[in-house]
Amino acid sequence: MNLLEHPWIPVRAEDGKGAFHLLTYRQLLCEVGQDWQISLPRDDLELACLQLLVCMTQVMFLPDDDADLRKYLAETLAPEAFDAGMSPCRDWFDLDHPTQPFMQTRGVKSAEDTPIQKLLIGLPEGNNHALFNDAGEVRHLSAPVAAIALFHQATNCPSFGGGFKGSLRGGAPITTLVFDRILRRMIWRNVLTRSRLDERKIAMPGPELDQPTWVKPIIEKSTIHWNQIGLLRGLFWQPAHVELVKTEQPKACDVLGGASVAGCSGFRKEKFNFTVEGVWPHPHGALSSTLKKGALEHKFASFTTTAPAWTHLSEFVIPRSTQGKDVQEGSSPAGPIAQAEALGDGRLDILIGGYRTNQAAVLERRHELIGLAQGWGREKRLTQLVDIGKDAKKALRGKLFFAAQGNKDKGLKGIGAAIHETAEKLFYARTESLIHATFSNDATFSEWGEKRREYARQIVQHCRDIFEELTQPYAMKPELIPVIAWSRRALNTDLKKLMEETA
Repeated sequence: MNLLEHPWIPVRAEDGKGAFHLLTYRQLLCEVGQDWQISLPRDDLELACLQLLVCMTQVMFLPDDDADLRKYLAETLAPEAFDAGMSPCRDWFDLDHPTQPFMQTRGVKSAEDTPIQKLLIGLPEGNNHALFNDAGEVRHLSAPVAAIALFHQATNCPSFGGGFKGSLRGGAPITTLVFDRILRRMIWRNVLTRSRLDERKIAMPGPELDQPTWVKPIIEKSTIHWNQIGLLRGLFWQPAHVELVKTEQPKACDVLGGASVAGCSGFRKEKFNFTVEGVWPHPHGALSSTLKKGALEHKFASFTTTAPAWTHLSEFVIPRSTQGKDVQEGSSPAGPIAQAEALGDGRLDILIGGYRTNQAAVLERRHELIGLAQGWGREKRLTQLVDIGKDAKKALRGKLFFAAQGNKDKGLKGIGAAIHETAEKLFYARTESLIHATFSNDATFSEWGEKRREYARQIVQHCRDIFEELTQPYAMKPELIPVIAWSRRALNTDLKKLMEETA
């Protein structure tokens, strides 16, 4: 299967309710069709499919400037332009190529084949078990899903384990892209212009010099500086030696279902060592910078706690410079997010996806859509809203932690139960809908003062309600009344200060 020629893009029309189709890349970009949306049974694979399409379009049809980009957004691609753009890459996206198959290495040596289910991140295989899935659920992947999973594993997932290298963005980076209801437009809204790639210091030497790792392999034990990696090579970086194992007989795909098709039952992998110095500025994630001992250290955002994605929004969409006295940290949003603000499109809907992991084990899958109403970037207003939520949660957790631990110096006996941890979970659960509704409401930013105060008032009330709910059972014990009263008074002081700051 060649991704540039054959049907492989799983879609449905009518906001995902229409009949299922496999489209060709040419049909998607060149034909005036229905309002397609990617349709896969897993949200992480849907985001990976979109990202793969964005990467293909980015390297083959790079817009020179905003005028070019707006033209691509408004009109389908001319067939002759499609042929010209894909011509240099025609043999690079063939999943079954005899010598340079897409995202693979021919002749991989391994003691045994790895079941294909291991390519679907988070599903159990071997000694890695999950609550709702069993080993061996997926035994046959069709070529379209295998291609998407190969790209996803190399780009967005933890490595295969000890001795295997991970992606250029680290073990489990967060991907942030711009959403649009029409798939063709969504792809183009995430493609960066030449000047914006220049701003990110990404080299664009062209297809003769910028070839993917399966065409121009990484030299084993080599050291590669980040600025030696070009646009195409970086977007399609494959850090492992992997080779798919084809099935002997056609079968129905265990992910897509349908008729029997040729596919893969497993893959071979082998350890392969090299070193990348520095951090390649991948355009699809927020990059944080920390000043340590006079030098900047860069790292891509990832989910390290159970805190929801909205707590990272300032990092995802608001650039923060490390320039200035006593400034130790900064961040830059993903390229498509920064470009959307520069183009002045107004409302911004962000696709956010990633995993919370413990080394190579996936603890949690996190994929969601967050809408920001027009005006979100004005005067750092979004940052203020995020900080109100985070500061309120911090006050609630902190005062309940004090209540749980007590204080010997003050003669306050502690409750002894971890009610602060329960409080954090309840806070996130109960404020989620309020926060999303506030961020996506046009009135939030057009009637800023009033709506910000109302938002803060509701957040504060949730904190008080949770505090009373969790401490009330312990208030029946006289010896615990003092620590509860002290904690309540301290919490009210913090929440009052928070309200005063929004006045």
